[in-house]
Amino acid sequence: MTEQPPGSGKDLMAQVLSYWHVLLKWKWTAFSFFFIVVTAITLYSFLITPKYTSRGSIWIEDESNILPFEDVQRFDPSSTLTSHSLLLRSRALAGDTVEKLKLYEHPDFPGNITKSKQKVDLADPIYRARLVEFFLKSLVVEQRQGARLMSVSYTNQNPRLASEILSALFDGYVDMIVRKRYMASEQATEFLNTQIAALRAEIEESEKKLNDYGSQKDILPLTATETPTVTRLAEVNRQLTEATIDRINKLNNYNQIKSAPLGEISGAPNDSLIQRLHEQYLNLSREYAKRLATVQPEYPEMQRLKLELDAATTALQNETQSIVRAAYNDYLSALRKEASLQKLLEDEKNEAYSANSNSVVYNSLRIELENKKTLLEALSRRQSETDVSSRLKGLEAINVWIVDKPNFPLEPSFPSKRRNVLIGLLLGLFGGAGLAVLIEYLNQTVKTSSDVTKATGLPTLGAIPSFNAETKFKGPRSEFARLFKLISRKDQPEAEKSRRRKSDKGSMMSIGPDAGPSSEDGHRPKIELILYREPRSIQAESYRSIRTSLFISFPPGKIRAILFTSPLAREGKSTTVSNLGIALAESNKRVVIIDSDLRKPKQSRLFGLGGNPGLTHFLSSQIDAADIIKPTHIANLSLINTGPLPANPIELLTSEKMDNFVALLKRSFDYIFFDTPPILAVSDALAMGPLADGIILVCRGGQTPITAMKQAKQKLDAHRLKCLGVILNGVDLVEQDGYYARQYYQYSKSD
Repeated sequence: MTEQPPGSGKDLMAQVLSYWHVLLKWKWTAFSFFFIVVTAITLYSFLITPKYTSRGSIWIEDESNILPFEDVQRFDPSSTLTSHSLLLRSRALAGDTVEKLKLYEHPDFPGNITKSKQKVDLADPIYRARLVEFFLKSLVVEQRQGARLMSVSYTNQNPRLASEILSALFDGYVDMIVRKRYMASEQATEFLNTQIAALRAEIEESEKKLNDYGSQKDILPLTATETPTVTRLAEVNRQLTEATIDRINKLNNYNQIKSAPLGEISGAPNDSLIQRLHEQYLNLSREYAKRLATVQPEYPEMQRLKLELDAATTALQNETQSIVRAAYNDYLSALRKEASLQKLLEDEKNEAYSANSNSVVYNSLRIELENKKTLLEALSRRQSETDVSSRLKGLEAINVWIVDKPNFPLEPSFPSKRRNVLIGLLLGLFGGAGLAVLIEYLNQTVKTSSDVTKATGLPTLGAIPSFNAETKFKGPRSEFARLFKLISRKDQPEAEKSRRRKSDKGSMMSIGPDAGPSSEDGHRPKIELILYREPRSIQAESYRSIRTSLFISFPPGKIRAILFTSPLAREGKSTTVSNLGIALAESNKRVVIIDSDLRKPKQSRLFGLGGNPGLTHFLSSQIDAADIIKPTHIANLSLINTGPLPANPIELLTSEKMDNFVALLKRSFDYIFFDTPPILAVSDALAMGPLADGIILVCRGGQTPITAMKQAKQKLDAHRLKCLGVILNGVDLVEQDGYYARQYYQYSKSD
């Protein structure tokens, strides 16, 4: 079998299993989060007022080729989809729609006047601006990528109102397009009507003069000398007619350009300066309007954008004025050319008149009449086209096609119950798992043997299961209690801690020489002297396992004096010493426990052997050592209690008499256990370290911070004290050993 490299399948499986154990540990917390999230989102989805969205679409052509007069009826090249999108979202169109439907009186419109507690003036510009804002918030205009199709939707809690609003918006949009596009055609029609009426009057007068002149002079055919004169008159008259038509066209073009919206110049090339300036103006206007919806005008970025927009507007106005002036100059040139030809024609007429040729005069009048009729025909044809164009105002805009009329929404667009519930399930599932991992990550305490090894590099001699093991397997109460304890551990009042210590003391005073095993007394079980009280419990077996580890790891006689300490208080050090002493005594080892915690002694309370004399009596006076060694109710186990607590415990514990006393005990006992104070609280354990053959650290799973373990190990290393290992107290079986620990627990309970 090939060896797998680091970080391969085995490491991945171990990591997956570690996360799985975390989920098992906090499964009820994760499930509670899952249940709360799914319930909240589901209730929200079913209780919130549903909203309906009416949708429609518009097709926009570049230009129309239906009529032959494309220069009159045509979208300007700058009329892009973006400009039409801005037009659909314009405040003017929104205001017209609000006014047309009187939305301020509708109960389902956000700006309903009947919902306002204060009296509202409909003419108030601020109130009308708010109505427009309410309207635009529910309007969405989207451009289809790669198509000239524009989708428009409107959302409201009333489906009928949403459809009616969008229909009115489409009607107003088409009407606005028609008014804009055919305004120039109406002006051209009015101008041509005036010109044609005047020309018809001139033709009637000219015909009358021609008839009168021919009757009076009895006109004959032209002679050979008269023909060139008439030919010249006809040519000048033709040129004059063309100049007149050119002058009228250029005047019409000048009027159209002058009345066109800013930057929209008919017939301008796509890459011309006016088109580039117009496109820049539209882009800046769109960006400014978009940001204005979320940013105040006083914001520096908005002021900079406003300056750019003003500069683009000024440049566009200047270029537009230049084009208007150029069109006006073209009109003046055409007018001067027409006036010059008119003068030339008058000169030719005068020359013909001076020749006193009646035929020349007659034919000149006839040619002039024919030219005026030609001009009238051209103007009449132009009038017909522009008149038809202006009449299209009553029809739909031929460049705008309503593809999909606003529909009546049958299903609400918000909220989507099925989607929200699915999101709630996913959010609750992943959020619950993430919450479990986060709680475990924030709980930077020693929880397993691997944590001990990673933090200190020391071996774990054994792990004592917590009394909550059974409840951890059965229900959520213990898990929530652990979570609450984790949250409130650092904030627990000192008074509460003192009350619990007194309660523990009162409950344990009954354990003495005459106390027998009792596992069912109506109270929460205690770990103190559990090998004596409940010898078949899983905790008792764990202490026996630690005893076996001591026998195997250290040869008999090499390690006899063992000092027990812990990083912090309330780690279960004293109970570990007493129970481990009982375990060794059961194997016929002579054990003596020295309660050397001269600050907060506990061993005398556990065994019920208080009173004098004690250790401090022996160290501070001349009494026999045998007087302070007291046998307990457990065979092979003796206890040396503290005696009166001194003011200078370190001086007594490190005295020469203490060294001699330990040497004496080694000749009489197989094991000597020192119960000392926490190593990070006081320095008693460090001072007594040289008296012992080794030190054992005791920590509590899920309570001792990893940093405290590291600091305790650093202190031992700094004083060159030998640490035999760590006993992990109050651990979670599932977290420590997973499935097999659970099986073992159930087996030990049923045996």
